[in-house]
Amino acid sequence: MKEEIRKILLDAGACAVGFAKAGEVDSGEWSRFESWLMQGRHAEMEYMRNHAAIRRDPRLLLDGAHTVISIAFNYRGESTPRSPIAAYALVDDYHDVLRNLLRQCLEHFPKEAGYRICIDSAPILERYWARKAGIGIIGDNGALIVPGAGSMVFLAEIITTLELEPDMEWTRGCGSCGACRRSCPTGALSFSGDAIDCNRCLSYLTIEHRGDWTEQVHLDALTAASSKGRTPLFGCDRCLAVCPHNRGKVRAATIPGLSPRKEILAITPEDILSMEQSDFSTTFRRSPIKRGRFDGLRRNARMLTEKSN
Repeated sequence: MKEEIRKILLDAGACAVGFAKAGEVDSGEWSRFESWLMQGRHAEMEYMRNHAAIRRDPRLLLDGAHTVISIAFNYRGESTPRSPIAAYALVDDYHDVLRNLLRQCLEHFPKEAGYRICIDSAPILERYWARKAGIGIIGDNGALIVPGAGSMVFLAEIITTLELEPDMEWTRGCGSCGACRRSCPTGALSFSGDAIDCNRCLSYLTIEHRGDWTEQVHLDALTAASSKGRTPLFGCDRCLAVCPHNRGKVRAATIPGLSPRKEILAITPEDILSMEQSDFSTTFRRSPIKRGRFDGLRRNARMLTEKSN
């Protein structure tokens, strides 16, 4: 049954599928997560503190849960387009694409079991469970790396009441070559072994942060990025682009909806500044860029245009 489920998901377009026994997150991993929060490295993403009990034990998401099925979907094409927008945001909203795909897959799963689909928005430590399920390793930049597919992947989980034999957990590291840390233009990735500091991360600053940048740490990070010519419009792929695991030939995305949209590839900061709210809603319908909101994207565009002038 386990291998039949794996085949269903791989045939649907997943690049890796693994199985882990559902239970509490290991104490060491949980302590590291709590320390990250206590140090304020989550910046203003206070939702990371919410639902701690569920985040610690995903069995609370589904009565009788026994297994976490971890699934990775590659969104990298044959070549990554050059764009001031992060590659994951050039495609359709992966929440919708993958949820619809996984619902179709569940139609072929055993009917007597219970299932819960989780895609990014549920309070679950996705990369931890992906590693436990044996589908990848966690890199020094915090991204999950799937051998043969790289780290440009979306993660999803199916929590189920089925009792399936766990796969072997990945225990080795990424290689710690330091490329991701050296490439980060803002110093968000330290060499001390600590997790990413979102206060200095361009992805956080251009997507999650609401309102103007007023904290000195934010301004320092943006100034550092600007001085190195790496200020983005939405998100940042720098640490992914330089990772050796993403170089050479990798298994590319084959799922409809996970190909770059031409109209978004062509967007310029000037286009954003000329938009009204209705234009924004129409242009970025079914796009992850909606998460940055109209005001946030205009803020980012103003920064880029002021820099160019």
